Parts: sequence; structure tokens; C-alpha cells
Amino acid sequence: MRAIFLCFLFLGSLSQAQTQVLLDIIDSDFTVENKQRKLDSLLKVDEKTLSPIDLADLYHNIASQWYYQKWLDDGNQSDISNTISYTQQAAKIKRKIDTLHIDSFGQTLYNLGFFQSMNDEFFQAIETNLELVDLGSTGDFYLDANQQLSMLYLTVGDFYKALNRFKELQFLYKKKDEMSQEELLRFADLNLLIAETYAEMGYIEHSDEIKTNLIRADSILNEIKEVPQIYRSSIDHVEGNRLAEVGNHLEATGRFRKVLSRAEFLDSENLGKIYNGLALSEIQLKMYDSALIDLNKAISLDPDYTLPYESLGDLYLAQNKFKEGLISYQKAIVYAIDKTREVNYENLISLEDLDLATEKIKLLNHIISKANGWLKYYQYDNNKKYLLYALETFALADQLVDIIRSESTEYQSKLFWREKGASLYMKAVEVSYLLDRPEDAYYYMERNKALLLLEDVSNEQAKDIARLPDSIAKKEFDLKRAIFLSENELQLNLSKSSNEIETLRQKVYSNKRHYEQFAKALATAFPQYANLKKKVDILPHSDFKKTYLTNDEVVLQYILNDEQGYGLLNSTDQTIFFKLDDCKILNGKIFLLYEKLTDFVSSKNKIVEYQNLSNEIYKALVPEKVYQAIRGKKLTIVTDYILQQLPFEGLMVNVDKGNYLIEEVETRYAYSMSYLDIKTKVSHRPENELLGIAPVQFTALGLPRLAFSGAEVVEVEKIYHGISLLNGNATKSTLLSAVNNYKIVHLSTHADVGENGNPWIAFSDTKLFLNEIYATKNQADMVVLSACNTSLGELKKGEGAMSLARGFFHAGAKSVVSSLWTINDKASKDIMVAFYNGLNEGLTKAAALRKAKIDYINTYRGTNISPSFWAALIVIGDNSPLRSNNAPIIPWLWSVTAVIVLGAVLLLLYCRRR
Repeated sequence: MRAIFLCFLFLGSLSQAQTQVLLDIIDSDFTVENKQRKLDSLLKVDEKTLSPIDLADLYHNIASQWYYQKWLDDGNQSDISNTISYTQQAAKIKRKIDTLHIDSFGQTLYNLGFFQSMNDEFFQAIETNLELVDLGSTGDFYLDANQQLSMLYLTVGDFYKALNRFKELQFLYKKKDEMSQEELLRFADLNLLIAETYAEMGYIEHSDEIKTNLIRADSILNEIKEVPQIYRSSIDHVEGNRLAEVGNHLEATGRFRKVLSRAEFLDSENLGKIYNGLALSEIQLKMYDSALIDLNKAISLDPDYTLPYESLGDLYLAQNKFKEGLISYQKAIVYAIDKTREVNYENLISLEDLDLATEKIKLLNHIISKANGWLKYYQYDNNKKYLLYALETFALADQLVDIIRSESTEYQSKLFWREKGASLYMKAVEVSYLLDRPEDAYYYMERNKALLLLEDVSNEQAKDIARLPDSIAKKEFDLKRAIFLSENELQLNLSKSSNEIETLRQKVYSNKRHYEQFAKALATAFPQYANLKKKVDILPHSDFKKTYLTNDEVVLQYILNDEQGYGLLNSTDQTIFFKLDDCKILNGKIFLLYEKLTDFVSSKNKIVEYQNLSNEIYKALVPEKVYQAIRGKKLTIVTDYILQQLPFEGLMVNVDKGNYLIEEVETRYAYSMSYLDIKTKVSHRPENELLGIAPVQFTALGLPRLAFSGAEVVEVEKIYHGISLLNGNATKSTLLSAVNNYKIVHLSTHADVGENGNPWIAFSDTKLFLNEIYATKNQADMVVLSACNTSLGELKKGEGAMSLARGFFHAGAKSVVSSLWTINDKASKDIMVAFYNGLNEGLTKAAALRKAKIDYINTYRGTNISPSFWAALIVIGDNSPLRSNNAPIIPWLWSVTAVIVLGAVLLLLYCRRR
């Protein structure tokens, strides 16, 4: 249930006499037609005689007192259109009056935003309210505008922007020394809205936040003498929904019935929502007759409320009445768009319908429910036709997720919709598996991977295609950079006072607002660029096969969550599509294996335990048929979920023989094949070859010394020409100023996953955080992060780990060598030097790292040295050799070669003259 939002329309400050004339006409006994004629005449005369401010207020008041009230009475579309048009005219006049009081303009903008939202013009309303908020926090309208803006973000699915605005309001209310009864009521309502926003994002995932804000709202209401019962009902309703979602259906039904005991305080819309919530719990409790009665009540109370039709679908499916269920789902979908349309449960709605739908989030849930309904129908009836319907319906849901994600402007909201898509893509892969359609599975696996990273590169390419001027491109980058840096500053100072935090938060808001205004102007000036930015294409399956599959190259892709998992191997001569069994158990084993990999205290027993467990995991992930297809090949692995923390090359293939997968296969990793492909099209022109950085000592940060890191960088510089920055010279500012000018960037230092989803990497003076890396650019063919945990970070379904490696990819790198856990300083140095020697011989990055690791294994084979020491470092991304030939090129050899060539030229000239 949406909490009660207290809305107020503001009247203009028109002179008392003029106001009275207007009200006299409106309140007269004339017919509507005569009133309209008199108002038109009044406006026609006053347009010539009134001052600009009085004329603006006349437009303002005619809109709110006449056209809006007519629309409320009759629902005529022309009336709400006139309401908006007249208010826009009032705002247009007021914008030009320099001496106008801020409250007068603010009141008109507030009304305009409200009217636009009532007409489902949500994005126009957001722009209006942003203009209103930009006026400053001194106006009386500021709190109302922020709350209206938050509600609009909530409506369009930009949940994190909604939360940011709600928290801003929380801070403003808490600053008040004393609140009136009305202000306390608004403050309680605000906490209800925050609880509801978290509920929209997922009752299970955000159960604690929902409960905390409900308790806070209830506590505030206890300070109010006379509390409207609707507020208590709202709290009980949201809590009832939360209890139902976490599986406590019996207690949930008690909450819903408690609300119904106060039914006289509820309007028909909210009462319908209560009956729907009650019915959903009754379905889970198998009280089917009661559920049907309650759902019919919900529909009769509010015919425009579509969720009861979806719930009816759930009820019918629970009783194996699949056709009735699918018809109900289709009603929910169709009625969310146009109640006058015919309902045919086998039909799909069009892409145009998706674009024009006003309540896209509800529509998405209806479509996904129907797709799952088709899948359940197949599981009951075993008719593959139902699977085809399911796949088509999932494809439609996928398109709608894309629309919602693209309409969200807050990065966290985009990530939310990526996670929403991840569960959808898993079900689509399941259907593809049941239909034995690996090409469809390939598509959905790609859709499930690194789409936002792909979007970043597409945006950069769009600049070139649209020929965006360099100055404009730089301005856009600088504005984005300011956002990342201010967000980083806020994250690092969350322990400061509330006033200081609020100042930093306002800085973030301001930077985002400046970028939004710039982006809007940019879209107007360069429409081709704006359209290209929205275009994020998956690498077609045919192009994927041509480009990435050869006689000795294969690709293995995975999709995995807590419940399900699938693998897809593609080679030139076969495709193997397989299901992962017992994923809950498998995931638990992977977590346990990771713990063993991060334990450097080795013993014979521990080695045996590791080998046995890793062999079990290997057999689950790489069936025998897949093993035979990849053996002796170059393997690209696209991982997912916790597989991103697993070094496949460290898995034991055969316990008796004691051989690891690295000894059978050359392995590199990719975030997605589409991202890998689009990165190959990015051109880099760095001026220098190697930038090596090793702080060695970290006195300022209190971190332990890395004794071998300096030697590692020095040895690398002997192989690749460049500069080494050691000890006190290895500062953050040095990296930031130089990073965009080097083909290879090698960092040998400390790093960790950090707090609040912001990993860091250490320098001699300070730390560089992930958000700061996002704010940089590099032209590196390869970034080597010879540090701890650089491939780890907060796991986001559909996007992967928010890691340092991802940050350097975002900033421009084509490939990254990064670590999956805390690495041993000495082992890292030995492997890295051998790795660069292999690169210098002309090997690919994956082949060079494999050779270095196998050399290390062979050196210590038979000892208690486990894969903990050698398996942490992996190659992600582009696998091209850094040398174009197979012979090592020593730096001084260039000079010798040049002298020989010059001598030969001189000799030739001398001979010709003779």
C-alpha cells in the first residue's frame, strides 16, 4: 500500500478583487458552457490590462480552480490538458519577472508538477520538480516538492533516487527543533514511504529496512494526539505484505484482518489492496475458496487495480487450472494498458505498448508471472508448445526491463534493474535448455553479463560515430568524474556529523543535477548521440562463432544463482548445453573451497582435502564430454555469480594423477563475449610502454611492508621499457597524472575489497578507491594488479563483482591481470617475472601466465605448496600478445638494429654513387 501523501495545491497571490471575480464566476449558477465563456472573456480583457505577475496568477488560478476541478468532476482529458497548459503559461510569465518572490514561482511549479503527475506525465513532472528544487531550500514549498519528486522516482522505478530524496527530507525534518502536529504526521508518512520504497525493491532482500522504518513511523504517530486511522492501517498493511513475503502467512493474514476491522477508514482503492494481500497469503495456506472470494472483492472495489487479476492467476495455477490462470495473467497485462481491449491469453502485447505504458513496474510483474505460468503449464502437461510461449513472453519482459533500466538515471537503480533482469534471464535459459535451443541460451547468458560495462563502451563509441566535439566530450566526462569523486568523498566521511554528511550529500546531488541538465541539453543538440547511447547490442551468435571459435579455441559460459545453473560450451564442431545439478550444495562447496584457497598454512592433509573437494567441484562444472572438448585447447570462460571467485585452472582434474586443469588447458576469463568483442574495437594510442609502481612501504597507511614488490617492478622494467616508481615516489597523484599515457600499467601493492562497496588499492601516501578509478581514463592494453583481492568486490547479479579490475576496465583497459584473494608476496614476484618473460617471447597473456604458473607448480611439486600460492592471479579480457613476434625484444636491441639499418642504407647509397 502506498503511504498517504499529503498534497496541497497553491493558489496564486492575485489581487483580492480579481480573485473574487474569478470565484464568483466559478461558483455561479451558470451552465458550464456559460462559465467557460465568461472566464474566456475575463482572461481576454485581463491579458491587456493586468501586470505580468497578476496575469500569471490569473492563469495559475484558472488552472487550479476551474480546469482541474472540472477534470476531477468529469474526467475529461481536455480539462487536465488545459490545467497543465494554463499552469505552464503562468510559469512561463513568472520566469521572466526578475523581482518575483521565490515562493510565487515555486507555488506555480509545484502545481505544474502535481498536474503532470496526475496526467501520468511522470518524466515531465520530474523535470518540473527538479527546477522547483533548484530554486533553493528557502521556499515554503521545498519539502512538498522533494516529497513529490521522491514519489515520482518511486513510480518510474528509479528507487535509489527516491531513497536519496526521502533521506534528504528525513534530515530536514530531524533538524527542526520542534514539529507541529501536522509536521509530525508528514514525518511519519515519510517513513512509511521509505518502507514502501524498500518493499518495491524486494520484501525479502530489504526486510530489515522495511521493519525499521515502519517502527519509526509508528513511534512518531504515538506523539500525535489524533492520528487518522489510515496511517495505522498503512503500517499494518506493509507489515502484512512483509510477513507474507518472508513466508509467515498465518501472521500476515492476522495483520490484514486487523486492517479490515477498520475498513470504514479506507477508500475503495486501499481496501482492494488489503483483500488482494489477504488472498495471496490464503493461496499459500491453501485456503482457495476464501482466496477466490477476497480477490473478487478486490476487483469489485477497484476495477482499475490489476494486481488481483495476477493473484487470480496464481490461485488457478495452484489448483492446476492453467488456462484460467493464463487468462487472468493476460487480463492483468491488458488492463494495465487498455481495459477496452480483447483478452486472448495466447497473444503478446507490442513493444509500442511497453513504451507507452505508465505503470511499467506492475506491467513487468504481470508479464513475468505469465511467462512462469507457461513454464508451469509445460511442467504439468509436457507440451513443448507452452515452452515456446514462455520463451516469447520472457523476451517481452526482457525488453521491458531494458526500457525501465534506460529510463533510470541513478546508477544504483540501474544495478537494481540489472539484478531484476538476472532472475528473468535464468528462467529464460531454463526454457532454452528444455527446448534444446543453445543459441537462445547464449543470448540470455550474454544479457545476464556486464551490460552496464557494455553500455559504457557503447557510449564512448557513440561519441565517435556522432562526431561529438572534443570539448563537449571532455565536459561530459568531467561532469561524470565530479559525481564519482563526490560520491567517494561521501562514502569516506560517513562517520562525521549529520550536518557535514548532509553537506557532502548535497554536493553529490548538485553534481548529478548538473550532469542531468547537461545531458538533456546534449540530447537536444546532438540527437544522434543521444539515440546511440541507448543502443547496447549483444554480439550476435553468428559473429561470436566466426570470431571466437577456432580449431584450438573454445568458449565456456555459465549462468548460476542460488537455485539453478547451466553451462554452455561452444566449439567449431559441437555445442554442449548442460545443467548444473544441486546448485545449493555446489555453491556451498565453492565457498568451502575458497576458504581453503585463502589458507596459506599448508600441510599434506590440507592438500589432500583441497584436491578431493576441488575434484568434486570440477566434475560438477566440467562434465566429461566438456572436458574432452576443451582438453589441449585455448579456453575462454565467462563466469557468473560465485564462480567469479573460482580459479578454474586450480581445479584438480584427476586426484590419482595429481594434475590440475591448468596443465590441460590455457585459460582466460571474460565478463561477457559482447564486452570482450566491443573492447577490441576501441583504439588506444599511448605514448609510453610501461608504468610500474611499487610503494614497498606503507608507513602513512599502517600497512605491512611488501619486501618483494620493488624487485618485482624492477625486474619487469628490465623486460619492458618504461619507468619504475618505488617507495615514496609511488604516490596516488603520480598514477593519476600518468595512467592515461602507458600501454602497460603494473601495480605491485596492497589492495582490499574495502567497505560500502568501494574497494581500494594502496600507494605510499594514501589509498585510491574504486569510485576514483571510475573517474579516470587509461589507454592500457594491460593493467596488472599484483595485489590482494583485486577481482573481488560486492557481487551484483547480472553485473558481477564491483571490483578494482572492473574499475580499470571501465576506465579503458583492454585486459586486466588481477587476484582472487590475498596473494603471497614472494610467489607473486616469481610468477610475475616469469609472466613478463613469456609475454616478451610473444606469448598471449593467458599462455604467458599459464607457463609462469606451471613453472611454479613444477618447481614445488611434491611439497606442501598449494594452489593458494599460484592460482590467485587470472587474466580477464583481451588475450592478444604484447609482442608481435616470437623472439624476445631487449630494449637495447632497438638501438643496435637502428645502427645496422642506417649502415646498410649508407652503404647502398655509396655503392650507387660508385
